[in-house]
Amino acid sequence: MPAVGDPARSEFRLADGDLSQYPEAHMWNLMQFDRIMGYSMTAIVALVLLVAPWLFGAWEAWYFWPFAGLIFLVTAGLGLRLLLSARVGVKRLSLTPELGGLVLCWVPFLAYALIRGLQAPVRMDAERSVLLHGTAFLLTLAVVAGIDERSRRWLAALLPWNLFLLGAYGIGNHFLYHNAKVLWVPGFTQYQQGYFRATGTYFCPDHFAGLMELGLCLAVSVMAYRGTAGWRRAGMLALAWVSVTGIILSKSRGGGIVLLVILVLALTWGLVTWSGRRRWIIRIAFAALAVCGMVLILAAGTRYMHRFMQYPWRQFEQSDRYQMTAAALRGWKMAPVFGVGPGMHQNIWPHIAATGDGDRARGIWPRNLNNSFHSYEAHNDWVQLLEEYGVAGFLLFLLAAGMTWRHIRRLAVSGEPAAVAALLALGAMAVHSLGDFNLQIPATTWLLALMVAFGIASGNDRDRRGEAMTVGRGSG
Repeated sequence: MPAVGDPARSEFRLADGDLSQYPEAHMWNLMQFDRIMGYSMTAIVALVLLVAPWLFGAWEAWYFWPFAGLIFLVTAGLGLRLLLSARVGVKRLSLTPELGGLVLCWVPFLAYALIRGLQAPVRMDAERSVLLHGTAFLLTLAVVAGIDERSRRWLAALLPWNLFLLGAYGIGNHFLYHNAKVLWVPGFTQYQQGYFRATGTYFCPDHFAGLMELGLCLAVSVMAYRGTAGWRRAGMLALAWVSVTGIILSKSRGGGIVLLVILVLALTWGLVTWSGRRRWIIRIAFAALAVCGMVLILAAGTRYMHRFMQYPWRQFEQSDRYQMTAAALRGWKMAPVFGVGPGMHQNIWPHIAATGDGDRARGIWPRNLNNSFHSYEAHNDWVQLLEEYGVAGFLLFLLAAGMTWRHIRRLAVSGEPAAVAALLALGAMAVHSLGDFNLQIPATTWLLALMVAFGIASGNDRDRRGEAMTVGRGSG
C-alpha cells in the first residue's frame, strides 16, 4: 500500500478533495505549488530583464503595458507565496526586519503618488508616471522577498551578458550601419547631424549612454572585489570595455561626466576587500590613468571633446537644458506644495515654456519664447519630480531613496559586489538625472531596480548563510 506521502496516492486523494486524512500529502502538494510559483516568478523577471531593453527600452505604450502587466503578475506570485507561508513556513522567503523597514519607507511616497495620479486631469500620462515608480518598487520587492537565492544568482548572471550584448549591438550598429536604424525602425537623423552618435537599442544616444553606465557599474564592482576569479574578472573587463566604448561613441556629455563619478565611487567603496596599502596603490594608479586619458582626449581634439566645448557654458541660460529646467521650476511654482500632478509636465509646457518677463497688456514679448520645441520631459528628473509631485512628494521620495542608499551603503562596506554595483548605479543615475531623463525610460528604471534588488538580497543571503553555519555548529 502506498505511504501517506506517496505522490501518486497524494494526487488521488487531493482529486477527491479529502485532505484531512493525508496532511503529509497536502503539505507535499503545497510545497510543490510554492516551488512552481518561485520558478514562474524567476522566468517572468528574466523576461523583463532580457527583453525590455531590446524593445526600445519599453518606451512606447504598446511595449510598456505588457511589461508592466508581467511585473503585476510577478507581484501576484509573491502574494500567493506569502499566503502559503501560513502552511509551509516563511524561512524560504527573505523577509527580514531591514526589508520591512525599507518597504515602510517607500509606502508613504507610493501612496501619495497614487492619490495625486488619481487627481491628475490627464489620466494616461499620470498612470505612466505613477507606474514607473510603482513597478520599480514591486519588481525590487518580488526579487528580494519572493525568489530564492539560487534563482537570484541565475538572474544576476544573465544581467552582465545582456548588457554586454546591448553594448555590442550599439557599437556594431554604429560602425556598420551608421545608426540609420534603431533595431528595425529608422532612427532620428538629428542625432547624426554634425556628430556621429551611437544609439544602441534606444532612440536617444544619451539614454544609450545611461544604459551602458549600468553595465560599467556592474563590471567595475565585480573587478574591484578581491575574491573574484580570474576568468570572471576577464569577462567583466570585456563588459567594462564595451560599456566605456558605448558611452564614448554616444558622445553623451552627461555620460562622460558620469564616467568620472563612477570612477570616484568605485575607488571609494569598491576596494574595501583589499589591504590598506594596495587599496591606495590602486587608487593612485587609476587616478593617474584617468588624468592621462583626459589629457590625451584634450590633445587629440576628438569630436566628443568638441561637442563638450561647443556647449554654451558661458551663455548657459541659452542652453536647452537650462531652459527646460527653468520652465519646470516655473511650473512647480504654480502648485509648490503638492505639484501640478504626475505626468503633467508635457501637458502644461505651452503655459510655462516662455520666461515670465513678458507683458501682454504692454506688448512686451518674453525674453525666451522656447516655442521652437516641445519639452515632453524636463531633461532633469529631479526638477520634474519636484514640479509634478511638489515639495510634499519630493521630500517623501528623498526619505525613501535616502534610506535605500543608506542600507545599500552599509552592505557595500563588506565589499559585496552586488551591493557595490547597486551603490554605483544609484550614484550614476542620480548624477545623470540632473541633465537628462534616463529614469523615464522604463527598461533602464527596471534594470536599476533589479541591481538594487540584487544588492539588498546579497545582504539577506549572507545573513541567512551565517545563521545556517551558526545553527550547524550548535547542533554539532
